[in-house]
Amino acid sequence: METGYKISDIMTNDPIKIKQTETVQASAKVMKLHNVGSLLVMEDSELVGIVTERDLVAKVVCDGKDAKLVKVKDIMTAAKDMITIDPGMDIYSAMMLMKENEVRRLPVMSKGKLVGLVTAKDILKIQPELFDLVVESYELKEEERKLNLLDQ
Repeated sequence: METGYKISDIMTNDPIKIKQTETVQASAKVMKLHNVGSLLVMEDSELVGIVTERDLVAKVVCDGKDAKLVKVKDIMTAAKDMITIDPGMDIYSAMMLMKENEVRRLPVMSKGKLVGLVTAKDILKIQPELFDLVVESYELKEEERKLNLLDQ
């Protein structure tokens, strides 16, 4: 399905970034200051990872670690494990990629360089009906999965 909107039409062109040597506390302060739920982790001009609010909660708060001592590099998702997207892709493809990989944010890469960030919220602002399509698609797949279990 094509929506006619490309990632480049809706992405954040200059996402908020942090260095991997910063503390988790510093990353939380940056997220709060900019009202964002994730930071792209950079070294020089290279994307090395992403850190999200979920990382802060699951890997620091829940484990009782000191946010002043833990470094971003210790809790981030490394670039090699990240799902990225091309700026020319349709936003429907991005939404499906997010759903399949259970992520809400995709760094946008062009020729190996970071050019932006797209979030599920960005997509749903432009095409709220995509949410219904994703839910419907999920429900159909879940129904199919259950039927397959019954057949076994």
